[in-house]
Amino acid sequence: MRTAREERMAAARLPQANVVSILYEQHAQLRDQFGIVPDLHGEYRRAAFDMLREMLARHEAAEEVVLRPVTGKLLPAALIRARNDEEKAAARELAELEKLDVDDPGFAPRLRILEEQVQMHFVHEEAEEFPAVLGELSEHEQEELGRWMLRAIELAPSHPHPTLTGSPVGQAVLGPFASLCDWARDLLHRARQDMQDH
Repeated sequence: MRTAREERMAAARLPQANVVSILYEQHAQLRDQFGIVPDLHGEYRRAAFDMLREMLARHEAAEEVVLRPVTGKLLPAALIRARNDEEKAAARELAELEKLDVDDPGFAPRLRILEEQVQMHFVHEEAEEFPAVLGELSEHEQEELGRWMLRAIELAPSHPHPTLTGSPVGQAVLGPFASLCDWARDLLHRARQDMQDH
């Protein structure tokens, strides 16, 4: 299993706009965020956990909308189903976490379970999907997918503020993980449309 540092090194060996480089960097950022949440308490832990949820939603949506359609053509269907099943299991675990107060005694152990699920998912992606993308797609295709992801990141608010509650974006950002994923998928689709328009 790689560390965040190793993932950043892997990302640095690729062009900055390369889709695999971006995904490696997201993996590293998620590992870092998983390490921050348990060390905090109260409103600070809540804020860190909300950030983790947002990061996971963006990452999952990017994989679903950008990566999986490509790797689904390059790899066996059973392998793609396994990755999708891992994501669904992690989403279920996250839904259980969302029911708990962040200072509940059961929160940290459940967070650890989620972290382990997500890290194993990273291991599989990095060993199976990333090599397929790097080996089968041209550099131009890899960078086109990366630009799509970067455009979605640009369109998204960097740190949604709690005062957004009540607005559709605020509800998605601060609501359950499923809504957060829908919000992130919508951003990716908007980014693709924006790129096609320009």
